[in-house]
Amino acid sequence: MDKTAIPLPTLRALARKMQTAGLSSLALDGKHWSVRLTFAATPSAPSPVSAMVPSPEISLITQRIGAPMPGTLLRRHPQSQQDFVAVDQWVQAGDIVALVQVGPLYVPVRSPTNGTIRSLTAEHLSAVEYDEGILTLEPHRSP
Repeated sequence: MDKTAIPLPTLRALARKMQTAGLSSLALDGKHWSVRLTFAATPSAPSPVSAMVPSPEISLITQRIGAPMPGTLLRRHPQSQQDFVAVDQWVQAGDIVALVQVGPLYVPVRSPTNGTIRSLTAEHLSAVEYDEGILTLEPHRSP
């Protein structure tokens, strides 16, 4: 393998971070180096009326929960047929929502706060990278 080649999982993580940061392009040159970063234009602010009256179907705040380390995502315990969580399920802070298997080690992924699971973004037994999104949580104070 070429020493200058970047592994595909690293490129995927970089692309996700670029998109999150609003970075639309990255140009790298060689020989006496030059780096160019281009950010997308910032979206215009919503009208005051729509900002004051949120739609009941749209969640205003969601929190992405990422993998604590690279490994294999397990949505259920290896000896269980039931997933730790499902969409629209209420969880409490500290509840196990998934496991990441790294060799013989199982690292628990815990909910950082009370809330409702809104989406499951990674499949059971899929390979995940560090901080890759596993699920989306809508935080709440009480059920």
